[in-house]
Amino acid sequence: MAQYVEVNGQTIEFPDGMPASEIESAIKANIMSIKPAGEKPKGGIAQQVGNVAAGLVRGAGSIGATLLAPRDALEGFIARSMGAPSLAPGDRRKGMDAALQTMGAQPDSLGYQGGKLAAEVLGTAGAGGGAANILTNAAPRAAAAVPGVIQAMRTGGLSANGAGLGARTVGAAANGAITAGLVNPDDALNGALIGGALPGGVKLAGEAGNLVSKGIAGLTKNTLGLTSGVGGEAVGMAYQAGKTGGTKFLDNMRGNVPYTDVLDEAKGALTKMRLERGAQYRQGMAGVSADKTVIDFTPIDRAVASIKAMGNYKGQVINKNAAGAVDEIADLVNHWKGLDPAEFHTPEGLDALKQAISDIRDTTQFGTAARKAADTAYNAVKSEITTQAPKYAQVMKDYSQATETLSEIERALSLGNKTAADTSMRKLQSLMRNNVNTNFGNRLDLAKTLETKGAEILPAVAGQQMSSLTPRGLQAATASIGGLGAVALNPAALAALPMTSPRLIGEAAYGLGAMNRGVSQAVQASARKAGGLLSAAGSQPITMDQLLPLLAATPILAAGQR
Repeated sequence: MAQYVEVNGQTIEFPDGMPASEIESAIKANIMSIKPAGEKPKGGIAQQVGNVAAGLVRGAGSIGATLLAPRDALEGFIARSMGAPSLAPGDRRKGMDAALQTMGAQPDSLGYQGGKLAAEVLGTAGAGGGAANILTNAAPRAAAAVPGVIQAMRTGGLSANGAGLGARTVGAAANGAITAGLVNPDDALNGALIGGALPGGVKLAGEAGNLVSKGIAGLTKNTLGLTSGVGGEAVGMAYQAGKTGGTKFLDNMRGNVPYTDVLDEAKGALTKMRLERGAQYRQGMAGVSADKTVIDFTPIDRAVASIKAMGNYKGQVINKNAAGAVDEIADLVNHWKGLDPAEFHTPEGLDALKQAISDIRDTTQFGTAARKAADTAYNAVKSEITTQAPKYAQVMKDYSQATETLSEIERALSLGNKTAADTSMRKLQSLMRNNVNTNFGNRLDLAKTLETKGAEILPAVAGQQMSSLTPRGLQAATASIGGLGAVALNPAALAALPMTSPRLIGEAAYGLGAMNRGVSQAVQASARKAGGLLSAAGSQPITMDQLLPLLAATPILAAGQR
């Protein structure tokens, strides 16, 4: 027959035959959960504040129980050897819950559990870093062999000075085991598994997010580029400009700068490239000047002899221009040959002869016999210098490559001094066409080369392309005819018209990029703050306002805490 005992006005049922001592113990253990008849459960702000405070105490007690575990184990061993009862693992934690409950706390409440977790996180912050410091001091050679692992222990694997994923995973697992084990040794394995999975999980999540975002962004920019007639490249550039915080796009789209400002920037970058080419040449020639090797003049004599017949027939002049150029070059070479070899037949001296021949060559026309004769003499001198002076060969190779790049940029983008500004601007505007990566891919590469010298060409051109309120190109006519017809049939079609306006799309894309920049900066700042807290290794106190980023960066303790 069941036994019934009245406690606080409530009748409690106990099993038949249960000893009175056990009934008394059960009542004492659960006295706080047995509410007087008709009494409502405690609640309100005061109760929740009390629960949080009790949870903070309980969380600190979890760490304390772990630190006292060796003493409890020793006392338990002694007690068992004497036949006396001992403290079982977990009893100290259960006792803290019971004691706090008798004081009015509610262990099952969210406030209590939250306070407990907060205290455990704060109390173990830097535990991995502390262990890393101990290892570094105790075994410096071993720590030096795995610096990535040591750093990952300090940061929970969030960063490791460029270390690979493997080192970060090992360090993060160690950090998780130490952090979780300090709260409760039974959870060390779970902490290691969760901590070790964190670096790889973050990386996979980031890559998946990038793939999804790139796919959506690509589809969106190409669609808007089509409806507005400016092309997807311009829309993408608008978003990127907002993301980086550049102003060139906005200034050109809103007309805050002259239309030809981008042309001036391009020419300025081209001038900078010329100056760099000259500086590089002079620096290289400084080494050539130190080479006093006297170069054999015989191959140059043979080259000059081979061109003497040009413009002549059996001693009679048949091409006045060719014959005149040949005679001028021959006289120059003979004169140079008679100069002091130690001064004028060195690599530096023959480079001067080459420049003098080049000056004569520049007076001739392409495709003529005179130009061919000048080229032959010029190349003969250059060949002998490069053959007998390897350092000079490298200098001339670099100079020639720089010259070819400059010439290609001038030609492809019409940036020559004699080219009309309107022609140059049309070439620059072609950079935003949809087929820029096929028909005009070379122009895009050359424009990017100029951008490495400080010119912001692509954002400026994209801004000019998106300055119009109405669609561009064929899309303008299509939108005008189709749009009016659609509105006539359905006035609601007016809502789609903003999707055809380059200006509105440009403003929106730039705004989205700027928003992305703000979010990224906030996340990076939070990550740096959390990483700094983890790296502190417990040497600095952690305040409550630092709790949020720490919780966001250290989810180790969320695994089965008791």
